[in-house]
Amino acid sequence: MQAEIAERNWKTSNEKIVLDLFDKRLAIFEDIRGIVSEACRSGTAPDELFFRYGRAIDRVPYFFGEEVQEYLEKIRLHLINLNLANTMMQDMAGPERPTWVKKRGDEFMAIVKFYEEAPRLFGPYMKAHQTA
Repeated sequence: MQAEIAERNWKTSNEKIVLDLFDKRLAIFEDIRGIVSEACRSGTAPDELFFRYGRAIDRVPYFFGEEVQEYLEKIRLHLINLNLANTMMQDMAGPERPTWVKKRGDEFMAIVKFYEEAPRLFGPYMKAHQTA
């Protein structure tokens, strides 16, 4: 009887840990998704948004694997390049404007792919499950 109670207590404690880890991972993912959403909605990545992204990914190494970290670094670079392209496009008469317009489109589309790519990368970490 004591062994059964100890096992149930262990399972309850373990379930709490699993749920707490899920909650923390979900909060990180939602912060990142919210920032990506803002960039997609506005087509820009101003400094304030970029700094928020940096804060949002600060905890990623403690909760996700290397593949997620590498992916989020690519998104960070796309945000930087989107901001650069938007800035460079402001020169309406510049001979390189068409190049920057294309670059902006490419960077924007790479950021939009977050919605397709992120679930595959984050998904394995987001499963709150308890085995028997």
